[in-house]
Amino acid sequence: MAALCVAGLTLPALAQQAPAPDGAVMRDGVEGRDAALVPLDEALNGRLLWQDEAALGRLDRALASLAEDGLTPAHYRADTWRQAFAALPAEDAAARERLAQEASRALVQALDDLARGRVDPRRLDPRWEIPLAEASLPWPAIAAALAAGRVDEALTLARPEHPAYGQLRQALAEHRRLEALGGWAPLPPRSAALRPGERHEEVRRLRERLAAAGELGALVPEAGLYGELAARARPAGFDSLHYDEPLVAAVRRFQRRHGLNDDGVVGPRTRDALNVPVSRRIEQLRLGLERARWWLPTLAGHHILVNVAGQTLDYRRPNGETWRTRVIVGQPRRPTPLLASRVTHFDLHPSWTVPPTIFREDKLPQLRQDPLALEGRFSVLAPDGTPLDPEEVDWQNPGPVMLRQAPGPANPLGQMVLRFPNGHAVYLHDTPGRGLFGRDQRLISSGCIRVEGVRRLVEQLLADTGTRVDLAARLAGGESQTLHLARSVPLYLYYWTAYPAPGGEVIFHSDPYGRDARLAAALARG
Repeated sequence: MAALCVAGLTLPALAQQAPAPDGAVMRDGVEGRDAALVPLDEALNGRLLWQDEAALGRLDRALASLAEDGLTPAHYRADTWRQAFAALPAEDAAARERLAQEASRALVQALDDLARGRVDPRRLDPRWEIPLAEASLPWPAIAAALAAGRVDEALTLARPEHPAYGQLRQALAEHRRLEALGGWAPLPPRSAALRPGERHEEVRRLRERLAAAGELGALVPEAGLYGELAARARPAGFDSLHYDEPLVAAVRRFQRRHGLNDDGVVGPRTRDALNVPVSRRIEQLRLGLERARWWLPTLAGHHILVNVAGQTLDYRRPNGETWRTRVIVGQPRRPTPLLASRVTHFDLHPSWTVPPTIFREDKLPQLRQDPLALEGRFSVLAPDGTPLDPEEVDWQNPGPVMLRQAPGPANPLGQMVLRFPNGHAVYLHDTPGRGLFGRDQRLISSGCIRVEGVRRLVEQLLADTGTRVDLAARLAGGESQTLHLARSVPLYLYYWTAYPAPGGEVIFHSDPYGRDARLAAALARG
């Protein structure tokens, strides 16, 4: 029976390992983790690992660095391997062999967790529909790094290479430095908003809060955290209580980085964001890194990405440019589903067939109260599209009827709808209620995504897919029609409360669907 060189034990011995705690949320059972040792052993081609204290010390240090990826080093017994080896009698070769096998198992688990995430989102959310990254690790390169004693390099080879992952790692490191410096103090409650140009004692605290987060444009009055640097730039006659233009600019930057309207007014939502402790931001970044590991390796270069938590849409064009806009997404009781699909076609001047949920929960109760509630705005149709007389329908027990609204200025789909295959009857669309895009929180719809500037999005899709359509002329004609893109475009409806936005910034959002707590609990379990 052959032994695994990476571990020093035979395969039957591997099968006797203890199960991981809380296997319900981990990606694989015991068998999956044991099987993962085989490709590394084959790549090592007889070379042994973990033969002395120095080698296990390097493993300890590398596993400890997993904190920089938002993982918990203790889950891989970081900082224990060298000490455990030193405690073994030199003549006990079997014990050393067992320890080497356990150390290899911990390393392979770390490599797999880096490559595709520690938690399986399908076990947290049975409705998960987004393809996950596959752990296609470069075993020959990993084995070469390990044989040369470069354990940290082996971990680097497993990390997602996407720039967004690096953004999140950098932001996590920065926020941990801020936490080590003491974080920031919350602003006290205040009923009135703080507006540019005002002079108030709270302005001093606002400066200190922004300076504590590294906003050096927010000049502080005395030495302290960032105080010396700020003092060098402070102009003569500086008034720390005046809400001046440099401070307004710092607040507006803060608002943009937290998904808020950048008006410079410190109202309730901006105050709430300022008062989120650094520990919560660190947690959001850790969760963002885990979400990144799930799917970033599968992300297409040319795509549409809707961040449901942030209520934004980013269109990544083939030339590398990104066009961003605001969107309206589903309210918490009717959330926008998370999925991956492809935009295939769009409808101009569409009619609106009321989705089943809206018909059942909204329209039908209205019609039962007042059968005249349709007011000529909707047609009543049989399942085959045959028109029905609304007055002849028993609205207490209507059967399988449909409501359809004709195209026009009041149609909730506006002038155009972008379609993509999915099982939720959701789509991207225009809206006549464009004033709603000015809200900080745009959790209003019943699951569909209303897009600000949707015409501009369609124009870019036409150009980028080589679809020859005179959009202006088609819209001016006023006719309902369906137009297919020459090439479909990948679409992702995803959920980030710490969003690695194109351009290098990480934007923080609230957690409107309450998805963070369960993921945080799963990551915390060993």
